[in-house]
Amino acid sequence: METTEPQRRTRKGGIVAALLGVAALSLTAVTTLAGFSASITNQTNTFSSGTLLLSEQQGTSTCLSSPNSTDGINTNLNSTCASDNFSGSASPGAEPGGKPISTTVTLTNTGTLTSVGGLSLLAGTCKVTGNPPGGTGANAASTGSDTSGFCGKVDVQIEDDTVAGSPSCLYGGTVGSACPVTMSNSETLATLATAGSQVLKANFAPNKPETIKITVGLDTSASNADQGLTATVPLTWSLAQ
Repeated sequence: METTEPQRRTRKGGIVAALLGVAALSLTAVTTLAGFSASITNQTNTFSSGTLLLSEQQGTSTCLSSPNSTDGINTNLNSTCASDNFSGSASPGAEPGGKPISTTVTLTNTGTLTSVGGLSLLAGTCKVTGNPPGGTGANAASTGSDTSGFCGKVDVQIEDDTVAGSPSCLYGGTVGSACPVTMSNSETLATLATAGSQVLKANFAPNKPETIKITVGLDTSASNADQGLTATVPLTWSLAQ
C-alpha cells in the first residue's frame, strides 16, 4: 500500500518528537549529575539522665546509696551500712522509764533530681536476741525471757529537726510539734516494723540536708523478763521519683 503524504509527515513528526524527548532526558541527566547540594551534620547531640542519690551521715560516719565512682550505680541500694541509728547504747535508756537515747542522722539528696516521692523510712522486722551488753560476774550471761514481747517494750520517736527551733514529730507524736517528753507505748519498735513506709519529707530537693532525730527508750511497762535483751531493726532510708 502506498504511503500518502500526510502519513509521511505524521511519521516524521513522531520521529522528531522522540528525538527531542531523548535529548531532553539526556539534558536532565547531565543537570542532575552537575547539580549543587548542601548538608549539615550535628555531631554533639546529647541526652543525659538525671541522678537520684542518697547520703546518710551519722557523726563521722557516712553511707552512700551507691559507690562514688564512674559506672558505680547498679542497684543504687546500700544494704551494708554499719551505722547504728539507735546508738547501740545500753545506758541510761535501757531501764524502764530511763532517759531515752537520741541519735541524729543527716540525710541528703546528692543527685541532680528532686525526689518528688520524697524521703521515706521503712523499718524491717524487729528481732530480739539474748545479748546482755557488758555484763560481768557470775551472772554475766543471764538474759530475760521476753524475747517475743521485747520489741513492744521499746518506745520510739522520729523527729524532723532540720529547722532550728521548729521540730516536727514524724512518728510518736503530733506532726508539726516537738515529740513529747514522755514517750508513748503506742509507738514502739514493734509498731514501727508493721507501719510500712513512712514519708518523712516530700519533694526532697538536691543538696538540702534533712536532720532526723531518732529516740528510743525502754517503756515503764518493762519487767525483769526484759533484762539483757537486744532488739535489732533494719532501717531503710529511700528516695523515690
